[in-house]
Amino acid sequence: MVRRMRAYLTIPIVILMLALPIVQACMSPYDQYAVEIVMNKPGVEYNPSAGVPSTVVVENETFVVRVWNGEDGPHVRVEIPLIHRMGAYWSYTGPVVITNGTIQKLISRGWIATSIIRNGSSIDVLQKGNVTVKIKTPKSECTSDSDCATGGCSGEICAPRDEAGKIVSPCLYARWYDCLKLTSCGCVNGACSWKPNEAFKKCLREHGVDPSKVIRAGVSEVTATGPNPEELSDALKEFFKATGANCTKFNLISGSEEKPAYDPSKVDAERVLEKALEYLTEKGIITGLTEEDVAQITRIAKWGEAGYNGKIGWYETKNGTYAWIPYDESKNPTLVRCGWVGPPVYGNASSTEGNGTPGTGHLNPGSGPNVTGGFGNHTAPNPAVNAPQNEMTSTTKTETGSAICGPSSIIGLAVLVRLIRKRK
Repeated sequence: MVRRMRAYLTIPIVILMLALPIVQACMSPYDQYAVEIVMNKPGVEYNPSAGVPSTVVVENETFVVRVWNGEDGPHVRVEIPLIHRMGAYWSYTGPVVITNGTIQKLISRGWIATSIIRNGSSIDVLQKGNVTVKIKTPKSECTSDSDCATGGCSGEICAPRDEAGKIVSPCLYARWYDCLKLTSCGCVNGACSWKPNEAFKKCLREHGVDPSKVIRAGVSEVTATGPNPEELSDALKEFFKATGANCTKFNLISGSEEKPAYDPSKVDAERVLEKALEYLTEKGIITGLTEEDVAQITRIAKWGEAGYNGKIGWYETKNGTYAWIPYDESKNPTLVRCGWVGPPVYGNASSTEGNGTPGTGHLNPGSGPNVTGGFGNHTAPNPAVNAPQNEMTSTTKTETGSAICGPSSIIGLAVLVRLIRKRK
């Protein structure tokens, strides 16, 4: 009886728990381009009667500046401005084989090829004019031909060297094995495979064998961007031709994209914030902030330290002392769930009294391409600073036909066309 009563009591409790909203610690997509400081250290104050500039110029690059009073104290936010550009996009996910021969063909036609390794993934970047094609291949099983070897009873299997000797296959010789003399076992796009070439694939087909069953290739993500559908379409046709793909029709997405004016990885957030804080304290806009405070704040500043959960402030550390640290690294932080509002949106190079009405997170420091106000030596025109929108706005889909690819170095018939954009 007692067990039954417990069961009856447990059911509504579980139902109530399931009904509670899930709390998510999240951030605005704009926070990744910003550094935000809450000046909550005792003695630090904001003087709203002083004129607050809307921008700061550091090494000829212009950054957005915001100062406002929040419930937890004065806030200072420095952000890389966002700009709008028209663009066209195409993407594909699946097996792709890009050989040295393919790269050489593209280079001979005016393409520029570079390759980088990021987080274990290989990224090949191909550029021609204003078009960029990126081929991202996940962490691979091989990096060179020496990492691969043949296995199986007749040496018909190409596999990683440490696995090839363990492979057992039926000792029945198939006629298509004769085709193997037309190729070699090596590292192809991060996978150990029989290397593709037209003679080898033709031989396989003549023996009734689907080349995709013999030629392995790691799954890759291919994205292509250009200023307009026409230029992107022409470049993709040339790209497909070099890879041997028979893709004459494909879908493109075009519209207005929003990107940071500068690459965050190439901009020193510490230097930008340091200059902004020096100016704000020198002009009496922020008072009570010492040189030591500025040094501690800028020492840990990096793009992305912004928003409810990531902003820098005077918080208690895990060992009980106080220091300038990101909120999410403080002692027992209460992470805020989604629902970012953002700093107040004010006019151009002006100050606003008291607690402003929270804005939408869209920073609008100026009235057009040439932002007025700000400080620093303006030796170059300021970038266009517009209120951030979704990464693609007024999007239109440009149809250039169905995505149809014949047997080729791009293996697979289904081409995924998706819009490359960040969603709020």
